[in-house]
Amino acid sequence: MDRKALLKQAKAKAAKYCSSKERAPFQVYEKLMAWELSEDEAQHILAELTEDRFVDERRFCKAFCHDKFAFNHWGKNRIQQELFRFRLSEEVIREGLNYIDPDKYQKTLETLAIKKWSSLMDEPWPKKQKTMAYLIGKGYEIDLVIETVNQVSVSQQ
Repeated sequence: MDRKALLKQAKAKAAKYCSSKERAPFQVYEKLMAWELSEDEAQHILAELTEDRFVDERRFCKAFCHDKFAFNHWGKNRIQQELFRFRLSEEVIREGLNYIDPDKYQKTLETLAIKKWSSLMDEPWPKKQKTMAYLIGKGYEIDLVIETVNQVSVSQQ
C-alpha cells in the first residue's frame, strides 16, 4: 500500500474514532502516533480532522466538564486536574468550567455533604473532618467545602 493510501486510511480510522465520542486533540494525536505515522503526518491529519470538525477542543472540554460534574459529581478542582492531562490550554479549561451551573454546583455539593455526613457514626468533630476530606477529594474548593459542611453540621444536629 502506498503512503498516500495509508494516510487516507489513517484519517478515516481517526474520524471513526472521533465519531464515537468527543476526543481531545491530544488523544487523537496519540492514537495517530500509535499507528506509526510520522509527527508531520499525524499533525496534518489532526489539522484536517479539526477543520472537518471531528475534533474540537472547546467542545470536548465542555462535554468533559458536563459529564464529570453531572455523572461523577466531581468538583471543579478535580475536573481541572483531569483536563490538564489532555493538554488543553488554561483558557479552554476555564471556559469549560464556566459552563457548570453555579446553583447546581452548590446544590450538588450540599447533597454530597449531607449524604456523607449522614453515613458517618462518629462524634461531630471527626464527622466534620471526614466529610470535608471526602468533598475535597471529590475536587470541591476548600472554602466552599468549609462553608457547606459548617451549614450541614448545624442543620443535622
